[in-house]
Amino acid sequence: MSDSGKPKRGKPRVQRGQRTKIALTGMFKGVEMRSKLEVHFAHELEAREIAWRYEPERIGAGGYLVDFYLPELRTWVEVKGRFEPRDSLLLPNVAVNLKRDRGERLFLFMKTKAFQIGSKQYTELTLDEFWQMVQNPPE
Repeated sequence: MSDSGKPKRGKPRVQRGQRTKIALTGMFKGVEMRSKLEVHFAHELEAREIAWRYEPERIGAGGYLVDFYLPELRTWVEVKGRFEPRDSLLLPNVAVNLKRDRGERLFLFMKTKAFQIGSKQYTELTLDEFWQMVQNPPE
């Protein structure tokens, strides 16, 4: 939220240039994950007693592989340490497909903030706001 109480709009900052570090993979509950941030996120889901599935299916025409599905909350979460130009193009399309075809939501979770992704906008959230929204889905 901005200081005026209105939601902040705008995409996450796209990282430009060559990647200098490859994400370290990790394991959680027998599931191999592509980054330590994904492992951290899975730990957080477990601590909050939220049921989850890791990379269960590809979504939309672009075949985007969203990291986490929270079936009881009808919510998908993409976990990113680095926001790439490809994500900027594909994630809004994934959000449209999920909402239109399934009535489900898409969020982007990063180390220090999160975003709710819509068809044309990203709404920036604090991590506390993210967890509040995830755990209290609209009826």
